Order: sequence, then structure tokens, then C-alpha cells
Amino acid sequence: MFSFLDMINSSLSYFNLDTKLKSRIYIGIAAAGDIYLVYVTFRLFANHVWMRAFLYCLAMLAITYFLYLNFVFYFLGRTSQFDFLSPRFAKVTGQKFDTASGNPNPSIAAQQQLAQELANNSNGVFNGADTIPAVVAIDDHEQRNLQVIVDRLLKEGIFVNDYSGLSDREIVEQYAQTNRPVPALNARSVPPYFELVHDQLRHRLEIYIGMNQMERRAVGHIVKIGLTDAATAHHRYQIYLANLAVVGGPNKIPGRRGSTIMTTADYGLNAQVAYRERPKE
Repeated sequence: MFSFLDMINSSLSYFNLDTKLKSRIYIGIAAAGDIYLVYVTFRLFANHVWMRAFLYCLAMLAITYFLYLNFVFYFLGRTSQFDFLSPRFAKVTGQKFDTASGNPNPSIAAQQQLAQELANNSNGVFNGADTIPAVVAIDDHEQRNLQVIVDRLLKEGIFVNDYSGLSDREIVEQYAQTNRPVPALNARSVPPYFELVHDQLRHRLEIYIGMNQMERRAVGHIVKIGLTDAATAHHRYQIYLANLAVVGGPNKIPGRRGSTIMTTADYGLNAQVAYRERPKE
């Protein structure tokens, strides 16, 4: 039986399935096994094998209870009022349930204020009517550069991994509304230096960021501006990088009984560009 379950688990691991979807598949498999256990228990009672039937009945009730808890959590998106075991398991495993919703400590608040100031002043002030979102693509080399820079900025305290000040309870509530994980990186993580460079060799608009201009690295390139591809937009307009924020990375999703689970993802970039028509020659 365990070999069969291990085979199923290994097979599912080949696919990049969402955590909730994979859990629902496991619930379906466990439910089928539980139904079979009910049948076996009934046959044992019918054949007057009382001791074995009683033990099977206890196992069936325990499995049914856990199936119920998982069904409520993964299919209905909430926790059951009859879930008495999860908090005890959490204590054994050392998991903490932080339901406090107070403000972050002063040092974190100061770092958040610094990040906000950088967001407002790092690359000048542009007229909002002349800015537009841009789509940024990141290849493997750029992703490695981005990881290096983010690690440096976190170490220096310019970036903060505080889940935007949200407690575990607030993370669970936000996930229920958006169905999206909550990233550890603060929502306004703007690098202290960024610029847009036209790479004439590869014919693309390359984004550089860093602690300063000397330590800048290429971390992504713009592939679309609004609904227009970057090459066409660059041919018709003068393009400037108005605002840039780092997004993604490690994040949290709801766990059990108000707890959260840490997952990982690559970092990304949210870019806003300013533009104006090129002067006629």
C-alpha cells in the first residue's frame, strides 16, 4: 500500500502542479482508499471478527476525520471548527501562529519609509499622463544578476522581507481575496539605482539596476510597452524608465489553522516608462 502511494507521489512530482490542486488529488485518492476500508470493516463485522473489525473501524474513523478536515480546507477554502489537532501538531513541530496585527517595529518602519522615499525620488518626477506600463522579460543570466542584487540590497537593509507588514492571519485573508501568494519582499522595493539602456548589439531595451551606477547589472529587458512591441515603440518614441520595482521571490500561502507555508519563486520587475515623440529630422 505504501509502495503504491509512494509511486503516485513520485509520479505527481514530475508535474509542476499547484499546491492546492495536488492536495485535492491526494484527497480523492485517500477517499477511495477510505471507502475500501469501510467495505473491509463491514465484511469483518459480518464475519464476526470482532477485534480486527474494531481496529479497522478506529482506523477508518481517524482517516475519515482527517479527510473531512482536508476537504474543508482545500475545497471550501476555510478551516473547520472541529479541527482540534492542528494547533497541537503545530506546537510539536515548532510552528508559531502570529495573529498580532500591530505595526512593525520602528527599525522596519524606518526601512519602509526609506524604500518609499526611494520610490518617489530615485529616477525623477514624470507627468503621469506620459507614463505607461511595460512588460519585462528576464532570461537566465539576468535572473542570476537580479538575485545577486536583491540579496545585496536585503543585506544592506534597503530591501526588507517583511511581507509588507502583514501578519499570518492577514496573509491568509489576503490570499482568500486574491488567490495569490504574498511575497516576502516589501511591496515598494525600488532599487537605489536603475536605468534603461538601448543595447544596439541585441536590439533591445535593457534594464540595469544596482546599489549605484558602478555596480549596475543587467536584470531584464523590455519586450512590450503598452500594447506595442518594444522595437516599434523605440523607433517612434524616446523611451525613459520612469519607475521600477522588484517583485516576486519567496512568498507565503495559507497553511492550516491560520498558519502560513513558505514557498519560493523567481524575482520579477514591474516597470513604468515615460515617452515622447522623437523630433522630426
